[in-house]
Amino acid sequence: MDTQIIMDNLGIVMKIVYSIIVIIAAKIAIIVMKPSIRKLDDHIGQVELSKGTHKLIKNAIRYVIYTAALVAILYIFDVKDALYGLLTGAAVLGFAIGYASQDILSNMLSGILIAVDRPFTIGDRIMAAGITGTVKDIALRTTEVVTDEEVPVLIPNSSLLKSPIHNYGRKKK
Repeated sequence: MDTQIIMDNLGIVMKIVYSIIVIIAAKIAIIVMKPSIRKLDDHIGQVELSKGTHKLIKNAIRYVIYTAALVAILYIFDVKDALYGLLTGAAVLGFAIGYASQDILSNMLSGILIAVDRPFTIGDRIMAAGITGTVKDIALRTTEVVTDEEVPVLIPNSSLLKSPIHNYGRKKK
């Protein structure tokens, strides 16, 4: 009987130790991710991420890591019902958020593609999405083009990628 109590307590202690290891691993992962986000920003180049966007990305990554840690801890303690409920809720929430923000995400992904592919750069004269003018700024969601009439126009990046882009500023090689 005493041996059984000792074994039960040892099992609980081991679960607590594993949980602490998971928490430490999550903290380390968050610390490691911060420089990676900065490197991603440097790699993207012309698309400048605002402080708010940086904070949003950092928070999203942190929440994903903490959620993964929570799932691991629930798994360690064999709390399957709570784990399944949490995963189901997260899936429904993720679907709802993804569906509601698909235009925003489309524009952001298009901004990243524009930064990587560089079909135009700041200062180039372009015609795209029915607008002709000079590229003044390239942001994550929109590109600012100043027309010949000196009117600044914000074009959603997804609209730019859906239309042909005539770049008059790029010379043939």
